[in-house]
Amino acid sequence: MLLGSAWWLLLLDLGFANAQFQFEMPAEMLQGMFGGQMGGQQQKQTEWPKSVSSEIEPVFDFLYNTEWKGKTAKYLLRREGVVESPLKECQREGSCKWAANKNRLLINTPTLKVVKFKVVGLEVTDPKKLADKDEAELKKIKFLTEKPSKSGKPSELNFERIEVADEKEVSGADPYKVLEVEDGADASQIKSKYRKMSVKHHPDKGGDVRVFNEIRDAYEILSDPDSRRYYDLGGVQLVRNMETGFKEVEGKAAQMDAQLNQVPKHHPQRAMFEQQIAQQKAQLNKRQVKPQLEDNMRSDTIEVQVPVSAKELVMGAPSKDFAFNRLVLCRGCRADPEAPHCKGCGRCPPEKIQVPKYANTPFGRQVVGMSDREQESRERCREIPVPLKLRISPGAAEGKTLQKISEIGHQTPGKLPGHVEFKVKRGAPGDQHTAGENDLHTVMSISLEQAVFGFTATWTHLDGSEVSLDRSGGCSPDEVVRFKKKGIGKDGNLYVRISVRMPKQEDGASEVRLQRQQATEIRDPPLEAEREVYLRDGKVWRRWIEREKASSGKRKQAKREEL
Repeated sequence: MLLGSAWWLLLLDLGFANAQFQFEMPAEMLQGMFGGQMGGQQQKQTEWPKSVSSEIEPVFDFLYNTEWKGKTAKYLLRREGVVESPLKECQREGSCKWAANKNRLLINTPTLKVVKFKVVGLEVTDPKKLADKDEAELKKIKFLTEKPSKSGKPSELNFERIEVADEKEVSGADPYKVLEVEDGADASQIKSKYRKMSVKHHPDKGGDVRVFNEIRDAYEILSDPDSRRYYDLGGVQLVRNMETGFKEVEGKAAQMDAQLNQVPKHHPQRAMFEQQIAQQKAQLNKRQVKPQLEDNMRSDTIEVQVPVSAKELVMGAPSKDFAFNRLVLCRGCRADPEAPHCKGCGRCPPEKIQVPKYANTPFGRQVVGMSDREQESRERCREIPVPLKLRISPGAAEGKTLQKISEIGHQTPGKLPGHVEFKVKRGAPGDQHTAGENDLHTVMSISLEQAVFGFTATWTHLDGSEVSLDRSGGCSPDEVVRFKKKGIGKDGNLYVRISVRMPKQEDGASEVRLQRQQATEIRDPPLEAEREVYLRDGKVWRRWIEREKASSGKRKQAKREEL
């Protein structure tokens, strides 16, 4: 069999007068054969009934990577609603599923179908401790079937364990500290330090074998530029994941060689097959597959909302200071959580490990694919602010991408950091204006006397110009004043709603008395961002119109009027 990009070429020598037949077999069919499903027949997936929700509500996120034990079965609850269990019907990947909503846990299997469990004890737990996978808190919870068993009592599931990274799988020691070098040490410094330490701790000279192996492992990581980069970005688990990925590629190359060996050396088409195999193996060299493997190991791109003030929308900001709180690995804190530099480090996000898929192929048992497995990390992480300078153009639209930075995303054990897109979020704390499309909206608060007897107001606008409002003859509550071309850009306007503060009525008084006065002059009146403006279908609307139209105790549905 010869590997092609979309099809596999199967050559059969039937032995009848040296007649040879060639035909093409679809890749998905052969993949099914390699996965143990001869003929490519796919087993039917377990489906959720339409009457049952498959949602996992956020309140139940603590269930991810936890195992629950009943009288006859165990259920490990994976992300994406997948159940792993020793039950025979759950052996095929994805055949058993789970959900958690409406204060229930639901287990869906091919034969038992949906079994519903009531959640008991959740109300007496600490949500923060549950989120941190505190075993004492998890033990306070149990699940009881809604329908009783044959004995008349409900079946019960109790907390069994947390699926965490194998302590022996990867070393928790920091290679930099093991070799006693700084993070920025160059290759010659690392090599020199390794030679001195390996001689000092060599078992043949009375050294500790464990210490010597730790020194050797640290050097293997730091002496290779790629492995060192992977460690810096995703810890030892990422180094191991990339090694596993390259082994899969090596396995594919070995499969090709095994396929070629099925063709006799004297076969007239042997030379052609050798050429095809050589071309295909050339595509599997480390330089070619490295970018693809790294993409497979990379966390998703995340979007970060950057608050942009009204003034920045009007004037722009050539260099806006912004700090992105990034999650980073605390090196060596897995091995020694009590170390001084580990203070302030908490639980890392779950880590991904690469698990090889094996199958019996025509060429023996071989790796035929890889799958991600999530497990709770033993590593520790902390948040650090990453200072940035971002350019804000005048009138920046909501959701506009300001900058995209590669590999600055949160560090996750076993994964390369994802890219980060910084996007505009209109509005910032302390804003006195609300942006709606190209218009600005603000509220000016005045007293009842000023509304009745009149006032004038003057203040400095966001662009530095002076704005004057003359209502010396008085005004009505919620009157809106428009100032043309005082908004965002050339066509934006400024809308000022005048809000009237009603005086407090003295105890026992049936009315409020006002003393006539001259129109008040107000300099820099108090302004507040308009909360009654919102966007709908791309247009700006105001909510206070509804209150103006309210006429009775029983409110009628009122249409919102467009500004």
